[in-house]
Amino acid sequence: MTVTTLQTILITALIATWLVFSIVFLISSIQSFFNDRKREKREEESAARDLKYHEERMKREKEQAEHEREYHEKRMKSLE
Repeated sequence: MTVTTLQTILITALIATWLVFSIVFLISSIQSFFNDRKREKREEESAARDLKYHEERMKREKEQAEHEREYHEKRMKSLE
């Protein structure tokens, strides 16, 4: 085997290895991009659900406080 043939084989192997790593990196980058977009969308939906739940909870607590106030007013009147 001559030196030129050996160099050709090594360069071909190096280029093939570089291409494989480049393709893997490209695929990984694309997957990360799509996963980030999905995660952002899930976080936005979660924040919207949390806000809705918080508003409903505050409404229930306000109604409960109003009910308790009315109950205590009636109770105080009945004790007089």
